[in-house]
Amino acid sequence: MFGQAAPVSLEQLIRWRRDVRRFRKEPVPDALIDRLLRLADLAPSVGNSQPWRIVNVKDAGVRAAVVRNFEAERRKSADVYDGEQASLYNKLKLAGFDAAPVHLAVFCDHHAGQGHGLGRQTMPETLESSCACMVTMLWLAAREAGLGLGWVSIVDPTAISAALGAPKHWKFIGYLLLGWPEEEHLDPELERLGWQPRTPFETRYSELGSQSKAVRANDANHPSRASAGSVTLVGAGPGDPDLLTIKALRALQSADAVLYDDLVAKPILSCVRPGAKLIDVGKRGYRKSCKQPDINAEMIRLAREGLKVVRLKSGDPLIFGRAGEEIAACQDAGVPISVVAGVTSAQGAAAGLKVALTHRDYARRLQFITAHDRRGHLPSDIDWGAIADNAATTVVYMPKRTLAELTEAVISHGLDPKTPAIAVANATRSDERVFLSSVGAIAAELDAAHPEGPVLVMIGEALRYATTADAAEQASTLASVLGGLPIAS
Repeated sequence: MFGQAAPVSLEQLIRWRRDVRRFRKEPVPDALIDRLLRLADLAPSVGNSQPWRIVNVKDAGVRAAVVRNFEAERRKSADVYDGEQASLYNKLKLAGFDAAPVHLAVFCDHHAGQGHGLGRQTMPETLESSCACMVTMLWLAAREAGLGLGWVSIVDPTAISAALGAPKHWKFIGYLLLGWPEEEHLDPELERLGWQPRTPFETRYSELGSQSKAVRANDANHPSRASAGSVTLVGAGPGDPDLLTIKALRALQSADAVLYDDLVAKPILSCVRPGAKLIDVGKRGYRKSCKQPDINAEMIRLAREGLKVVRLKSGDPLIFGRAGEEIAACQDAGVPISVVAGVTSAQGAAAGLKVALTHRDYARRLQFITAHDRRGHLPSDIDWGAIADNAATTVVYMPKRTLAELTEAVISHGLDPKTPAIAVANATRSDERVFLSSVGAIAAELDAAHPEGPVLVMIGEALRYATTADAAEQASTLASVLGGLPIAS
């Protein structure tokens, strides 16, 4: 994503390139701007003419003149639309002048002598096409560096050329805004806001001399006429690759594209078919993340390209995995969707601890709750009476931030603070950590340890029996290894 440190493939750069209109105001180092422009200058051009001329607009007065012209031209353009489209047009943010730290004006020099006219005698417009290639190179280079670029076209070329004092033989190509993006999205803003969806590749491709029939241009608004893809929500389990189901493995090995969460264990990604697209759409708790509508849109877009898309989720996708939203999005879009269940984290953690969550002598009910609502807060509608029931085992998902508030509330509703509580971080993985405690103390112990990775907390009397049994087994194992246990002095 924007600003990520990990290297990305060319395909990812192309897929995630966006026309950015919302920028942060932090300056971009001059050295970085220089590097990006020099990379863009390596773009191909007709006859190696390099006809682009780039002006770094730093003058505040000139910038203000450009903004005034944009606002005037935007108002004129609005007259072209009516009804709902006019209303939507007026809501669109079509430029980021207010925050973008870098303004670049791009021109095409039609008197460029370099290249000696090669390749443009019959098609002089290839000079301007070459400039567009340079802008595309700059776009990708900026994206790789974590920057966003916006191409402003709603301006009067003559007025902008005059404001910048450009020579008459320089033709205005575009006004570019460069800076650190304020938001991250997988789908284009115009598609996300309902202005214009992408249409299938097949509507723009045909073959001459082939028996296959090209899709006609008037079929462009009928994605269903292109080759049909599908989406499969797959549960990756809590982390141990051996806990993948056979059906999940088959889905990964037949996928064309896999959109995976940040919590999916890296060894599981090695099970994906070689050559499949791997797209990180991780939701990183309380950190910058992909937004859910963007993930929905990307799944649908890839499926409409005819791909078998796997949406890979940690644990089981149907347990606090936002599967409902993704299923609904696919169904609304007419994209076939299926679900492959996974081992949820509670099952993996309990198995590792040999904890019977529904031990018939101690628990008549097992309940899963989340400690994290849409805003990242403790949900306000938790049934505290049910959580405080000493005949229930409760598994709390996503408890890190709100555990102290949760335990305080459940104790105030009558649960004994000495009730056993077990926290497990990175369940079933090689770096798994287990905290054996009580409801009254678990929040402080977890906060002091500050474990990395996903955490869940199990609460209930069934854990007391299991904890005792497990502790005895551990002591027996230790005694056999050491030839006896040390005697306390």
